[in-house]
Amino acid sequence: MDNKMKGRIKISIYAIALLMMGVIGITSALATIGANFPDASQTMIQNLISIPCFAIIPTTIIVGKLMETVPKKIIAVVGAACFLVGGIVPAFITSSFALILVIRAILGVGVGISQVVSTALVADNFQGEEQQKVQGTLQASQMGGVAVMVFAGGWLADIQWNYVFYVHILAILTLIATLFILPMQKVTVKENDAKEKHSVHLTKATWLWVLFMFGIFVSIQVYSIFLSFLVEERGLGTAADSGLGLAFFAIGGVIMGLLYSKLVKASGKCSVAIGCLMLAVSYFIMAFAGSMILCHIGSLILGMAVSVIVPGVMIYTGQTVDAFSVGMAISLVTCAQNFGQCVCAYIVNPLTGMFSDGSNVNFVAFILAGVLAAVLTVIMLGWGIKANKADAR
Repeated sequence: MDNKMKGRIKISIYAIALLMMGVIGITSALATIGANFPDASQTMIQNLISIPCFAIIPTTIIVGKLMETVPKKIIAVVGAACFLVGGIVPAFITSSFALILVIRAILGVGVGISQVVSTALVADNFQGEEQQKVQGTLQASQMGGVAVMVFAGGWLADIQWNYVFYVHILAILTLIATLFILPMQKVTVKENDAKEKHSVHLTKATWLWVLFMFGIFVSIQVYSIFLSFLVEERGLGTAADSGLGLAFFAIGGVIMGLLYSKLVKASGKCSVAIGCLMLAVSYFIMAFAGSMILCHIGSLILGMAVSVIVPGVMIYTGQTVDAFSVGMAISLVTCAQNFGQCVCAYIVNPLTGMFSDGSNVNFVAFILAGVLAAVLTVIMLGWGIKANKADAR
């Protein structure tokens, strides 16, 4: 593949990545939206985030299967279109909250497609150090996309609550890139297998990565759903101060995404363990923070951790299967990621009830997330050391 073709694919990957965290693009305006639907409970308002996440789960599996026969270009175009429709149409619905939730599910389909296709394009077209650089820049683009949406969303919501949905117009850039820049490709099949009927073959290692992705995102999601409550519980600041944490989270993610390949070059396959350690440290900093400055530092480190962990999992998952099975393997870890986010509250809330005295529930949630990240650090360090020794032979 010549450099010009690779360049076109890279541009397309980064454009698709802008949408990968689009579900939380309206987070900064949830309270404003809720004020305009006084009959809707706080949990119902939070479904603006939850409903798309649930839609992502089956989407990732379906896309993994579709990529066996349908060119990724076509799937990517459909994903950008779903994101655009599901994101912007609610701006024109001002009286039916239930209908907004239904349309938000279409947004979830678009996000699910972008999460799988972008990573599969990296696995299909790049190897070695170049793959690490592209995957890291993909992560930076993802964080950059969510930063733009959250910042613009808060400003637009101050003008009028439904204007926040216009942040999803960012998908026009993705639609242009997938339509006019991304080349038409199919999954590459090895020549000696050309006469055989192909089917997906997943390995034990694949399923272990799926399990790891679920566990780590149960931990990561604690930040999203408990931070504002922790800040209130400890009297550190206002809701606006909590929202600013997402800015530091995104900045940390962009910085580490751009540095990802250098980290991997220095640490090899221990990079995932380093990311898990950073995640644990960030939670303990925020749990014991005595000021919003420390909370923001924790948010920055957490964003960096995510930009180390996610690219590593995607790359190493792709290496556990043959070329034909890469799409489905990546779909499964993406599904596990979103499932972990969906069920986090249902796992963590009962545990906080068991280990807290009722006045420190959110503190306990952060401690539990930090402990889980610490346990996964030890596991991944053992795997990384063993894998590095095997690669050195």
